[in-house]
Amino acid sequence: MINVFVSLAAILAILFGQASTPTRATYVTNLFAPHAVRFQNPDETACTADGTLIILNLISYGSAFQWTTVPPNAAPAPTFIWKPTLTFKSQESILKWERAHMDMPVYEPGADVAGWRNALNFYGWGSMTAGVYDDLSYKTFAEAAIATVRSIAMTDMPVGILGWYGAHAQIVTGYSVTGDDPRTGSTNFRINGIYLTDPLWERHHLDEYVTYQQWKSGPVDVRFAPYYQADSIYKDPLDGKVGEREWWGKFVIVGPTSLG
Repeated sequence: MINVFVSLAAILAILFGQASTPTRATYVTNLFAPHAVRFQNPDETACTADGTLIILNLISYGSAFQWTTVPPNAAPAPTFIWKPTLTFKSQESILKWERAHMDMPVYEPGADVAGWRNALNFYGWGSMTAGVYDDLSYKTFAEAAIATVRSIAMTDMPVGILGWYGAHAQIVTGYSVTGDDPRTGSTNFRINGIYLTDPLWERHHLDEYVTYQQWKSGPVDVRFAPYYQADSIYKDPLDGKVGEREWWGKFVIVGPTSLG
């Protein structure tokens, strides 16, 4: 895991013996680990299942996440139970489970946002109601981008995003920002870019640095675009919402919640 910050003006001030003016530092964090990743191929429908596997592997190998804000008298914090794996069998087992716990008809291929959320909680913490990961939707790209960065910063856990207008699962493992350190909870920063991994081998996006502008309006395979999938038609048993109504036209992420 990389976690650094750079303040060039401060360095120059020391070198030249000058008093530095206030500057905005740059903070870079990346949770990526190559040995945590397998591509979903040969199953072209398993992006959410492979996303679950990759995210939980990354948490296993590199996260410093700890439950530190559980309120008094609350139920015990969930225990992380996932054991790292890269097997195709495990991926397909996750996909089968997701398809039995999602909000879209089984005649549709793959799994939806709810299935991905549920699998992360079930395979990671033993229950689909563990509440560690949740589906979150935002009206604007900027709001979703900030939420993605803050989720990573505050929990040391990756964030899943719904790319390709909601048709494909991708993973954000890190960021570069200038301004306040997002690990403090501040949102007073500018996002320079993020680190993106795509489960599809042929896309060749493995721990790729994507600039903010590329992420916002670049090629469709790296662009974080609004969700326009109409196949999640059932009422979700956890939150009582219908997915296509909840997510339609919004920017959707599957990220760690404020419990941590």
